[in-house]
Amino acid sequence: MLWKLMTSYIVLGFLSFGLVLIFLDRIGARADPDRTPKQMILHQLNQLFHHKTLRLLTPLLFFNGMQQGFIFSDYNRYFVTCALGVNYVGYCMITLGASNVLGTIFVAFFSHKIPREVVLGFGGILHIALIIGFLIWIPGYSPVLYFVLAAAWGLCDAVWQTQCNTLICLTCGDAPEVAFNNYRLVQSLGLAVTFGTEPMMCLPARMYILLSLLVIAIMFYVMAEYRIRNGDNDDA
Repeated sequence: MLWKLMTSYIVLGFLSFGLVLIFLDRIGARADPDRTPKQMILHQLNQLFHHKTLRLLTPLLFFNGMQQGFIFSDYNRYFVTCALGVNYVGYCMITLGASNVLGTIFVAFFSHKIPREVVLGFGGILHIALIIGFLIWIPGYSPVLYFVLAAAWGLCDAVWQTQCNTLICLTCGDAPEVAFNNYRLVQSLGLAVTFGTEPMMCLPARMYILLSLLVIAIMFYVMAEYRIRNGDNDDA
């Protein structure tokens, strides 16, 4: 089984590399050859800490990583495995991925018809409802419900992924490479914090933190959206 899994990863990795190589337009590199790696890192961090709108989006980017860590780790460990068994983990993650794909297509298709604030608001309300539901839910043996919850979480993740990418492009159009590097940095930090604190904190405490962070992220997003609407995307 392990060899089949690793072989699938390798084949898909080479396939994705080939598709990018063949179909992606040449965009060129804008790296400064006169800068040392240390200077490039400091330049990226400087944008993260000094770009006002990007600072306001940082809680949302951090939450994006934490919510992925929760569904990959806590949901599978404390809900799926405990109630259904480890054999259902893969099926739940397949449901999550399929919902994520369909949600991404849906958001992309209706992005010109539905305001961005409505999409993010829907994702935020649904995600808050899911977290509260997990806090009060007593898991039982009902596989369909676990698939529905995984699908709903995948839909929320599709909203965060698509809209975070859009917000980064709108906010830092003059330096998208640096902005997306910072995006992945903050998102990965959220994942690392979720995985790293798992042995130290009980599940309810972690979910309350996740819920609080989501509320804070939405509040800061509203301020960031206001700046974007008014064209205040300066780096100062």
